Amino acid sequence: MSTTIAKGDFDKLDGPAAPVPTTARLDVRELLRMLNRRKWQLLGVTVLVCALTGIVLVQLKPEYRATSLVMLDTRKAKVTNTTDVLGGLSVDIPAIQTEIEVLRSAYLLGRVVDKLKLDQDPEYGAGSPSVFGQVVGMIRATYEGWVGGAALERAETPTDNGPRARAIVALSRNIQIATRGRSYVIGVALDSIDPAKAKRIVNTITDFYLVDQLQAKLDANKRATDFFNERIEELKQTVAAAESAAARFREKSGLTIGKDSTIASQSISELNTQLIQARTLRAEKESRLVALQQAARNPATLGGITEVLVNPLISSLRAQEAEVARRIGDLNQRYGESHPRLLQARAEQGQIQGRINAEVAKIISSVQGDAEAAKSKETELQAQVDSLEKKAGGLGQNEVQLRQLERDAQSTRGVYEDFLKRFKELREQQDIQQPDARILSPATVPPGAVFPRYGLAMVLAMVGGLILGAILIGIMERLDGGFRTGEQIERLTGRAMVGMIPSLPRSTLGTLSPARFVIEKPTSAYAESLRSTYTAIMLGSLDKAPRVILVTSSLPAEGKSTFVSSLAGLIARSNPDKKVILVDCDLRRPSILTALVVPETEGTVDEYLAGSKTLAQVIGRDESSGLYYIPARANTPNSAEILDSNAMRNFVGALSEQFDLVFIDTPPLMAVSDARITAQIADYVVFLVRWEQTGRELAINALKLMRDQRKQVGIVLAQVDVRRHSRYGYGDYVYYYSKYKDYYTN
Repeated sequence: MSTTIAKGDFDKLDGPAAPVPTTARLDVRELLRMLNRRKWQLLGVTVLVCALTGIVLVQLKPEYRATSLVMLDTRKAKVTNTTDVLGGLSVDIPAIQTEIEVLRSAYLLGRVVDKLKLDQDPEYGAGSPSVFGQVVGMIRATYEGWVGGAALERAETPTDNGPRARAIVALSRNIQIATRGRSYVIGVALDSIDPAKAKRIVNTITDFYLVDQLQAKLDANKRATDFFNERIEELKQTVAAAESAAARFREKSGLTIGKDSTIASQSISELNTQLIQARTLRAEKESRLVALQQAARNPATLGGITEVLVNPLISSLRAQEAEVARRIGDLNQRYGESHPRLLQARAEQGQIQGRINAEVAKIISSVQGDAEAAKSKETELQAQVDSLEKKAGGLGQNEVQLRQLERDAQSTRGVYEDFLKRFKELREQQDIQQPDARILSPATVPPGAVFPRYGLAMVLAMVGGLILGAILIGIMERLDGGFRTGEQIERLTGRAMVGMIPSLPRSTLGTLSPARFVIEKPTSAYAESLRSTYTAIMLGSLDKAPRVILVTSSLPAEGKSTFVSSLAGLIARSNPDKKVILVDCDLRRPSILTALVVPETEGTVDEYLAGSKTLAQVIGRDESSGLYYIPARANTPNSAEILDSNAMRNFVGALSEQFDLVFIDTPPLMAVSDARITAQIADYVVFLVRWEQTGRELAINALKLMRDQRKQVGIVLAQVDVRRHSRYGYGDYVYYYSKYKDYYTN
């Protein structure tokens, strides 16, 4: 991958990496790529769900639905003008819901069970349901919850376990009752494996519902008739006794009765009426007088008094006062306070106000006279009333008692007449009672089963399988802890990625090692990825190209030795005029000789540093590539002290002066501290991450160990599976290796 890194980017890479969110925003393209690379898992889950659904559907018995429509009758035919004992239905929502509860009641369903002998029907409680039947019931309930839309309500069921109770339970579970939209029509539906049986049961339910309504009205009418019949006889005797008592008292007291009362009472009543009117008039006059007097003390409120408002003289004076006030304002502004014209205007204003006050005083005097006249009239009427009441005092007690007797007799007769009238109406209604609902449509069974709906069920199974598969794929992706793209590496580590190295399958390598393969085939895709990595490393250091390059990784078996051997061999093979040396500083598990497939030297790097071997004895050269190499010895004691010695620093410094490039292979960072020690003498650190295998947290923690080195660190994603990587659809050069692999030579 050809990557150009700006100079300022190293300040970010060398310091502590900034915290980066661990989740990326998932866009549509990423989702499609994820589904594409795991399409077989998605297809497998979908096929499995569809197969299981098909197995279940084969086991289910088809059911047919019978539906009847019952309309609550809001247009009652009035044969008579009388009112029913049991009134018609109110057609509000609670009333409709009440009728639904009647239809689904255990009492009504029990009558249906008894008539049709459903307790002997295997479908309705003749035997206890099997486990499979219970499972089917659960599936059916769930299925109807999905596809039923405005699902019909189901009946509540009894709790005992006898044959009849089980039949009621089964019937209540199958019956479905609900209103049709916002109408007064109630739909009654039932599903059964036998269409004729479903139709028969629904018709029986609706018939019993109408009969129950009619029977309730007849029972109520009969109870009312019996009650009225008994009550009328009692009232008849009570009326006769009350009228006789009133007549005997009237004859005994000798009271003369006018049209509505006695003569004395009529006169007192008329005078009392006049007295009340006089008191009202007096109170009104006095209240007006009080209002005028209060307003006179506060001239600002005179405008709200009716007498003042309708007085034309006061209105004219107020207009003049307003004009004078306006002139006073103008003169005050023009001449000042002491000007003669201003003083004259204020005097004129005082005269007008005086006239207004005088007129108000006249009004007050007039209202006061009216109040006194009203009070005199009231006093006179009160005296007349007192005189009449004194004269009629002897007859008052008898009159009161007579009135009471007459009222009792009259009210008792009224009750008797009402009861007699209502009794006759009930007798007339006895034979013309009608239910408050009617069957709008008897039970019908459309062709085709309503359960199961095979096509819809398979479509839902396919959709459910796709959703379940997508969820499982998402979980698998979330559980994937490896690195797959450079974007992931840079986002999660805060470090720059300098290269992506494809893996070499055994069929491509044959008997060669990857390092020998790239040396012998320098134009292959594998070689081009190494060149791109080397170019990115060189361009990433604009001030001074690195001469000592250290390669490490998080853990063993991530391919760092293979990578550094291949990179060093390719550079030496492609640039004969450039001297390149590879030093194996993995003093615990060296692998340079194996990776390069070169012969051993007379000594190792630790022996040279100890002074027991010369440089000529420890250094070797691969003739086919021109690469120099220095091997190491396995399980070298005190490896960390050797690598941290001055001799090691001087040795690497001398190599960097003699060779154009010095590559150092070190142990993994998380295994031992050798790589951190050796990184102090390197110019550039290459951190290897194995594609899909290296854990993200592991790599991030390993990179944290390099923060104190203040070294330029570039990350290489190695052993990339080109074929699988292409499914991710990222636009890096490994992606194009899979698209244009014929461009490269093998």
